[in-house]
Amino acid sequence: MKEIELYFLLEKPIAGAEPSPLPAELAGQSIEASLWSKEEKEKLRQHTAYLRRTFPVEKDAVETFLQAYRTAIQVPHIIGIANPTARTAHHIRWAEKIFSDGLEDIARQTPPLHLWTGLVPVEVELSLTDLLRDRLSTLWLRTAGYEQFSLPNLAHPIKDLRETGWVHSLFEILFDWMYHEKRAFAAGDAIEIPERGRYLVEDFMPGVLALIEWREENGLH
Repeated sequence: MKEIELYFLLEKPIAGAEPSPLPAELAGQSIEASLWSKEEKEKLRQHTAYLRRTFPVEKDAVETFLQAYRTAIQVPHIIGIANPTARTAHHIRWAEKIFSDGLEDIARQTPPLHLWTGLVPVEVELSLTDLLRDRLSTLWLRTAGYEQFSLPNLAHPIKDLRETGWVHSLFEILFDWMYHEKRAFAAGDAIEIPERGRYLVEDFMPGVLALIEWREENGLH
């Protein structure tokens, strides 16, 4: 059975908690890897203890996340949630906001990917095939954590990190389609997104699919 693994970051130790900060590797895969602000990360770095919790995904990962967050906000002295699988971490106030503002139903319709998944910049080496196809981007942005929902992660080339917002919104559109249609994209698929463009789906790395822009003058590459 698949499960979601989270780390509850605590301001001070409680019964059952590890009385130390996250190991450096886990902190690097969550707090430091996240694209949250420096201020947000600094608050999370102040934790002095943590609880590791796993939540079995019996039917629906969104419901599992909601239940996990209901559990998290009841934990004494919690200041944040770290998710190494998704390469992200965030302050507990964002979890509290889901329930204090009555956003559970909205989360079911449009999962809050900024909380439950992450983004990872990836540098790649250009191959001869890339050069022949006029693909010159060495910097890509890929998602992390889509596997928690039994979906492939996605990657898109970028010129620099200023394009992160636009590409992330594209990823969100495609996630929502895959999640609600219960159909994952696969290499060889062609996608047309209104006002966003047309893409060919190719393999990028294990578990990650690349979105290759379709250019009319050259056809599908």
